[in-house]
Amino acid sequence: MKAEQKQIWALALEKFGTTAQLDMAVEECAELIQAINKIKRADIVRYHITKPNASMLLKSVNAYNNLCSEIADVKIMLAQLEMMLDPERVEISLDRKISRLAARLRKLGAEPPGGWLMHPYA
Repeated sequence: MKAEQKQIWALALEKFGTTAQLDMAVEECAELIQAINKIKRADIVRYHITKPNASMLLKSVNAYNNLCSEIADVKIMLAQLEMMLDPERVEISLDRKISRLAARLRKLGAEPPGGWLMHPYA
């Protein structure tokens, strides 16, 4: 995270307040859900959600671009939520969740490049 971004997010929290930013986080998450549903309806899944290309329909390209935009909005709000809370606690939770995912993947026989021994969540 860039220092300037952190300053802007902290200023937004100060200017708008915690409650308003919590409400905005909910709104942005709802818009992300909507964008994901539009991607599915635009049948972009058959393109394996790659970067837009000439063979894609315009509605698929628009849905793709909208999803990218909504992901950015949610990332901004998540960064602010993390600032409101304890970033270390969030990181501990993230590590736990990734470890659980790694364990499920190992059970399925999936392996990261370089193998599990080199992976930090082995």
